[in-house]
This record gives sequence, C-alpha cells and structure tokens, in this order.
Amino acid sequence: MRTMNSRIISLYFYVILFVSCSGYDFSEIVSIYPANPKPGTEVEILYSPSDSELKTADEIIATIRIYGEKDFNGESMFTMPNNVIDTEQYSLERIKGGWVVSLFIPDSAVGLIAVFKSGEKVDDGQGLGYPIFLQDVNGEIISGSLAGYSAALLARGWGSNFDKDTYSDTLLSNFYNEFQKNPEKELDFLFSFFTVLNNSKGEGSLDEMEKILDNIADNENLPEYKMFFLSAWYRTIKNNEKSEYYKQEALQRYPNGQWAEREASREFYKIEGAGNKKDFLDKHIKNYPFVRSLDYMRGVILADYIQSEDFKGAYNYHLSIENLSFSTRPVFSSIQNLGKTSEEDMHLLSNITESFVSKAREGIEEKNIGKPVLNSSKYWEEGKIYNLANALDASATISSLLGKKREALVISSESYQKSKGNNKQINYRYGNILNDLGNADSAKNIIEKSIASGIEIPEMEDLLKNIYISENGTDRGYENYFSKVKSRAMSDLKAKILAKMVMKQAPSFMLLDTDGKEVKLSDFKSKIVILDFWATWCGPCIKSFPAMQKAMEKYENVKFLFVNSRETAENKLEAVTELMEQGSYPFHVLMDVKDEVFGSYEIAFLPTKIIIDGNQNIRYESVGYLGETELLDELENLINILGDTVI
Repeated sequence: MRTMNSRIISLYFYVILFVSCSGYDFSEIVSIYPANPKPGTEVEILYSPSDSELKTADEIIATIRIYGEKDFNGESMFTMPNNVIDTEQYSLERIKGGWVVSLFIPDSAVGLIAVFKSGEKVDDGQGLGYPIFLQDVNGEIISGSLAGYSAALLARGWGSNFDKDTYSDTLLSNFYNEFQKNPEKELDFLFSFFTVLNNSKGEGSLDEMEKILDNIADNENLPEYKMFFLSAWYRTIKNNEKSEYYKQEALQRYPNGQWAEREASREFYKIEGAGNKKDFLDKHIKNYPFVRSLDYMRGVILADYIQSEDFKGAYNYHLSIENLSFSTRPVFSSIQNLGKTSEEDMHLLSNITESFVSKAREGIEEKNIGKPVLNSSKYWEEGKIYNLANALDASATISSLLGKKREALVISSESYQKSKGNNKQINYRYGNILNDLGNADSAKNIIEKSIASGIEIPEMEDLLKNIYISENGTDRGYENYFSKVKSRAMSDLKAKILAKMVMKQAPSFMLLDTDGKEVKLSDFKSKIVILDFWATWCGPCIKSFPAMQKAMEKYENVKFLFVNSRETAENKLEAVTELMEQGSYPFHVLMDVKDEVFGSYEIAFLPTKIIIDGNQNIRYESVGYLGETELLDELENLINILGDTVI
C-alpha cells in the first residue's frame, strides 16, 4: 500500500496555470485555465503527455469525473452512497505544445478527476487520476475537495482500473487531512470514509469506527436511513448485538418503511406460480409506499408465466404492465431457456418481444435521458445498444421456435452485429440458426471465434461437435480439433490469472460444519483449498453451484469448502441444510455464523472464491459468477498452475 507522499501533498498545484503572452504553458502534465477554477464557470483543461505513453497519440480522450462536497444518498437507503455529480468523456484538441478541452463546472462541484486515453493506452496519474481542486472567492480550496477526491475514486467508471487496496493508505490520508482542517466534513463522508478506513487498517479500524457510531447513535430521533447505517456498520465491526438492535428498532419505528418493505418482499421469491406472485405483489404495493425491487419483481412475474408456458397469461400480464417500468433481464432469461413446445398460444410471445425491440430502439433515440452519473454518455449509449441486442435475441428465439427460421436469421444477425460478438447466448443463437438453415461453415466460424475469445456456453461445444461430425462423418479427431479452438482462450485466461495472483498467508480459522463437526483450515495442509463464500439469499451463489459440483467431481484432490457467511435467514442452519437437500448438493458447508472468517478474509461481495495453495497461502480471489464455462475454465487454469492435480 502506498502512503501519503509528496505527489499527493502537492496535488493542489496541478491546478495552477501560468499563462504567458505567447499562449498556454504546458510545463505541467495537467493544468487548468483560469488558474483559480471556481464552481459555475467555464474552464479549459490542458494536458501535456510528453512523459507518458500518449506522447505520440493522434487522438486523446479525457474521462472527467466531477464530484461534490459529500456522499449523496441513493434512491434507496440500501444503495451505496457516493459523491459523484457526473462522469463524461471529451475529445481533446491538439494545439501547439499540448492538448486542451473546455468544459463547464456546475455550481455543486468541489473538484474533478481526469484520466487520458488513446486506444488501449492510458495515463491515469499512476492509478490515482489527475485531480483538480476547485477554489472559493478567496482562492482557498473548497471544503470537501480533498475528502471528495478520495470518495470519487472509490466509485467505478472514471476511466481507470483503480485498486483501492493498493492506495487505501493514500485515500485515508486525504480524509484525515480534510477532517483536520474541516472537522464537520467527517459526517458528510462517513460511508466512503468507513470503507477506506476499514480497508486500510482492518481490525485496527474497529475502535475508531465504533466511537463514531456511538456518537451518531446517541440521538433519540434517528431517521430510518441512519438506523440502517448504524446496523450495517455495527455488524461490520462485529458488534452484532447493536446491529440487531437497530434493525429491530427501525422495523418497529417505521412499520411501513423501506426496511420493513425489504423484509416483507423476501416472501415474494418463495412463492410458486406467476399468478400467486402477482397477487402477492398487488397487496405488497398497497402496504408499502415504496417498493424497492418493483421493476425486477414485475419482470420475474412475466418470466414465470413464460417459463411455465402460460403464454396467454404472459401476454395479458404484459399488457397490464407495458406502460409501466419493469426489468427485462429475467424475461430474456426465461425466453432463452424455452425449448420446443406444442402450446398453441406461443405466438403471443411475438407481441411481447416486438414490444421489447420497439422500446429498445426508442431508448437509443432518447440521447442521454436517464444517464447514470457514474457512466459516460458513450458507455451509456453502448449499454442501450446492448439492451437492443438482447431484445432482438429474444425475438429471434421466438421466431425460431415458431419455425420462422428465415425471419429469425435476419433478427439474429442484427442482434449479433449490435452485440459485436461479445454475448455468448446471442453468438450461440446466431450460429445455431445458421446451421439449421444449412450454412454450417458460417455457423462454425461464429462459434469457433466465440470460443477462442473465451465467450462460451456448454451448448456451443455440442453445436460445434455436430458440425464437425457432419463434415467428417465421424467424431474421430474432434477432441484434438476442439483443443486447438479452445487453446487461445485458455492461454489468454491463464495470462490474466497469473497477472492477478497474489502470495499472502491465509488466515487460520475453525468453524462448525452442518453436522456440528469442527473444521480447521490447517486440516488440509499440502492440499489446494477453495473457499466458496456464499449465502442462501445470493442468487449468483446458487447459480454457480452446479458448476462447482462439476468442479468437485473433476478435481478430487482439491478440497472445496462452502463457507456460509452474511446469512440473513432467522434459522441459518435450517435454511442452509434445506437448500443443500433441495438441490442434492454434496457440499462440505461451514457455518460462519458470526461472519468472522468473512471478515478475516476481507470479503466484499458474494459469491467470492478464495484459492489457497498447499502451503496455506492465498493465491487468487474470484469474485462473482459469469457462467459455468467461465468458472470451470478459471478453476482449471488455477489448479494446473498451483498443483499436480490430475485433470
């Protein structure tokens, strides 16, 4: 970790620009004109890449993040706050001596962060960006600028793959320097400050955080969002008693509040049947003025109608919500999973998918409407095009299932072009339709390219094998052929894994498994150990289980431990064992009831897999779940790298 150094101390001087009679002065890497930038004014940012990879660039794009004086709360109290006002990309103009771009700074801003790119080359100020601190009428840095800089770095999307672990000490120094000069700003940046403090000091941060939390708690009239804040952070510092107290206090004081709504909404996902889910949601909306996951819940209901092949029900429900907002993500997933059906009403799905396509096209025409502050316009527009690609894929799927192969091909071709070949489901669909229509060569090229790029689902291998047998009359030689197709993706993945590998001692632990037996990490010395941190409420965790089961069956010499952490079920053991029985999962589950192992391994998200070598060192961390193929390929590379496991 890097500490506060002379570069950070002198960040303020990046904003000083000396203008001579001959024009701009590019003696600094980044500077600004006028020399005393203020909110609500037009400024010019100057960039001199003479000492960077961009010095020979023909075109330079700046990603500029504008930030405010405090952490802003999201739409929901469950949304992580941040202080970002806007993030946008600008094309710089080349002039004599360097590059320049003009922009307007809003009244609410206290600072900016700039990152410069040309193609794949990036100048991000050695990972921290180039900050510009705004000034008041007296020429003093505005209160909140320095702490705001650290807070704005934490939020994704500002143009750099920022490593908060590497720079946590630097970020913390910025906060401390801010609070020393402006003590009142500590309350304005509590969330981002606590995040950095905990990341930098670990266990050493707990007393400092508890003291601040106790001061906040010493108030009888706490709003609901502050109770949630207290509960969440008391749990982080392992004071589970106070965490539970503020949760129950919030539920009692605010029986129709956001927290009560979230707790009640959990029942929705346990209900079987789209009609029953719809009845629940209708009553739920009446009981609570704010339903946090309303869009997603509507999407789940529509998806359930489709999955159960009640296409008339799906059509009628879609009519009822067509002019409301709802999530298409679960709907697209349900359509992708449809197989052949004899249901006469299936043609009704065409009306639904045509509506999706039409709305997606309209969304592209509405430039920058609803753009998130963490994304640039370019990224936002690309996201809308990607949404259109998914809508087209859903439409192509229905057309194909209805036997309209030529129509499906036209739609799928556009979907493939819009997604630029970067969506595994779309790639498979397009290749499959091409093959069905007798264009095996084109289908083979599409699938080979996708697999070689690491964009793969298991069905692709089946399709490719069928094409291979059709061409050769036998499957002889197929394994060798497929290995060559796959080799590039595996080589690229191996390089990425090697670049991310670490070497640090794994914290020891002892936990009880679901049978009540003590299990220690030290029990598995000389073995590769994979810790899979998960919870019953975590959808991606559960989705990864079939792939993890395949990995367990394949790598018998590796010890897989499934660490149940951050569990919210009232009876944790019962919820875990019930889930294991329902899925027939043969997992060795450990109960991290107090989240102590979760904390000692500094887990931030679920699911997270920690890979430990035979010397009990942490070597790799895998966060999230992208799909079965991605997970199995990643584990294969890791296990090959770390040990002599027989593949």
